[in-house]
Amino acid sequence: MEVRDYIQIAKEAAVLGGYILKENFGAIKREDVEYKAKKDFVTYVDKLSEERIRNFILSVCPQHSFLGEEEGIYGKKDSGYVWIVDPLDGTKNYINGFEIFAVSVALQKDNEIIAGAIYIPMLEKLYWAGKGEGAYLNGSRISVSDRPVDMAIIATGFPFRYEEEIDVYLKAFREAMVTFSAVRRPGAAAVDLAMTAEGVFDGFFEMKLSKWDIAAGMLLVEEAGGIFTNFEGNRELDGNVVAGGKNIHKYLLDIVQRNLL
Repeated sequence: MEVRDYIQIAKEAAVLGGYILKENFGAIKREDVEYKAKKDFVTYVDKLSEERIRNFILSVCPQHSFLGEEEGIYGKKDSGYVWIVDPLDGTKNYINGFEIFAVSVALQKDNEIIAGAIYIPMLEKLYWAGKGEGAYLNGSRISVSDRPVDMAIIATGFPFRYEEEIDVYLKAFREAMVTFSAVRRPGAAAVDLAMTAEGVFDGFFEMKLSKWDIAAGMLLVEEAGGIFTNFEGNRELDGNVVAGGKNIHKYLLDIVQRNLL
């Protein structure tokens, strides 16, 4: 298969999971919510979405492996191809009826993300990208913004699972508020990255994310002409993220390195 074939699979898988999310939205009861850890929740919808996505991907790519947030690794572990999936990014939003959540699907070949899709079902926004193929939203090519710093809006996420990091994080948050025109916190990293690629947000930073939160978003940002790094400025998926257009990324990385390293 070629990259464009994998893009199509990623798109179909993301939409398949998104249909599950839409069908069950508003139906979650308190007894349906399980605790994975403190402030970290999962529902039957997360699990069902992942199962449907996994079954679809492994039916068309049986020689590949699959890494999902909820159930871990499936398939051929030594294939060189790994599908990295978050079946519901923004579970707390979903549980509470806040319509900002997404499905994220990415394919990694060896150590490179080569295809990905992010679907925000309640907004009917399907983003996709392929290595060397550009980034798209509902069929139209997208690119990162080029707004000046004093007009820029930065997205972020709070380290809610890591209370010991809150004080140092708030230093970076405060400086970002002073430097840029606004800071937003939608509550789903895949959405933040997709909208950074689209140019809605001018940049994004967050700490201690998981690979499935950011794999597809990394490719979207880069294929939209942006820069994606960790806090050291390296192009790695280690969970610490700074993303945006060239100019905003430079300012944001400087803020992060002064306060979070």
